[in-house]
Amino acid sequence: MRRLRAVLSTFLVVGAVGLVAGAGTFAAFSATSGNSGNTFAAGTVALSDNDAGSAMWGVTNRIPGDTVTTCIRLSYTGTLAADVKLYSASSVDTVDQYLNLSVDKGTMPAGTTFPNCTGFSSESTIYSGTVQGFKNSNNAYGNGVGAYPGAQTQWNQNDTLVYRFTLTLQNNNNAQGLTTGLHSFTWEAQNQ
Repeated sequence: MRRLRAVLSTFLVVGAVGLVAGAGTFAAFSATSGNSGNTFAAGTVALSDNDAGSAMWGVTNRIPGDTVTTCIRLSYTGTLAADVKLYSASSVDTVDQYLNLSVDKGTMPAGTTFPNCTGFSSESTIYSGTVQGFKNSNNAYGNGVGAYPGAQTQWNQNDTLVYRFTLTLQNNNNAQGLTTGLHSFTWEAQNQ
């Protein structure tokens, strides 16, 4: 019995020492720090025009010296600053060499509807030559014609710019009876 008591006492002492050691482990100092609520959002590049899917011109039976003038308004709603360039990836047609083309940038009253140019105020001419020359030298974004609203050097959110296109048939007998396929113009915005 003594022996049993001695063994039990030993177990009690070892258990008590273990309990004290375990309690000391849980009483250590601690600290934490956190950082929550992090977000990430990409910016946007967004460009639109007021043509509602309509062509700028579609004319027939013209004579030398006839001129067609149309205007289109571009609006930039992207959140990132951007460059906007005008180009034409259309193939050259036989009459293109006889069509003089002038493209001006400017402003006009907000209520002016496409393709009218009522109230257009030119800031500068950004291209002057022939349709063929435009298509040959400005056929992708990389060599497109850049223009900015006013004196800016970039497009910013809610900027607008009006482009006026003036086409004139040259007085050249070789243009007689020639026609074009579709003249297609593209404005492309890329952030800087």
